[in-house]
Amino acid sequence: MPRLGKNYPAEVAIFGEPKATLPEISEAIRRHTGKSGHPQAAKRTEAVAAAFAAERAQLATRAEADAARLPISPLTLMHEVAKATPADAVVVDEAISSAQGIRHFFRCADAKSFFGLRGGGIGWGLPAALGVKLALPKRPVVALVGDGSSMYTNQALWTAARESLAVVYVIFNNTSYRILKQRTKALKGFSAEDDHYVAMDLDKPLIDFVGLARSLGVPGVRVEKSSDIGPAVGRGLASGGPYLIDVKIDRSFA
Repeated sequence: MPRLGKNYPAEVAIFGEPKATLPEISEAIRRHTGKSGHPQAAKRTEAVAAAFAAERAQLATRAEADAARLPISPLTLMHEVAKATPADAVVVDEAISSAQGIRHFFRCADAKSFFGLRGGGIGWGLPAALGVKLALPKRPVVALVGDGSSMYTNQALWTAARESLAVVYVIFNNTSYRILKQRTKALKGFSAEDDHYVAMDLDKPLIDFVGLARSLGVPGVRVEKSSDIGPAVGRGLASGGPYLIDVKIDRSFA
């Protein structure tokens, strides 16, 4: 049985197969609310929108306040990439443990503007971004991928180069599989007790993602200051081909 509400809190959690469950829920809502909908729906929508806007403003303030931090905070990186990303861009999200702010900073105005992970496996982001670009060739595509996740499918960069697919990859590089550390700590595993996380660090040796990308035919740049993020994204989008931006971020975790 999965842990309901593990990643996102829920007031009411239901475990069910979507194809069977959603029609029944929809019918129950229709019977309960009638043709005109729930009388409080408009007021609740306004309240949720206002709360979301307030949360967005709070996160933006935090991101800007941390702009001078080194290494870059994941939240600042997300904010800077969002500011440099065109409104019509498609965002592919596999930032995993660094994803805070992504749903606030990127407006993603239509149904085809955001693609995210739906499951526990990682390594999906790099190749998925190529599929998105093939399906939506006229739209800019920006993929946000953790360094650990990218190590599963770096060969996708070769495909991007071979097929000249214009995807801008932003690697959130904390030199670790941080999501595994977080889960191990949450479960109070042995590694959490002595702060020694076996096979969860990517630092001996450090991975040269820019060199790796270039060896597969994709140009790129290493970024260590927040002021350089926006210009790097701009160069990647203007290049007309695949481009990788390796960003060194804070590797601490809670």
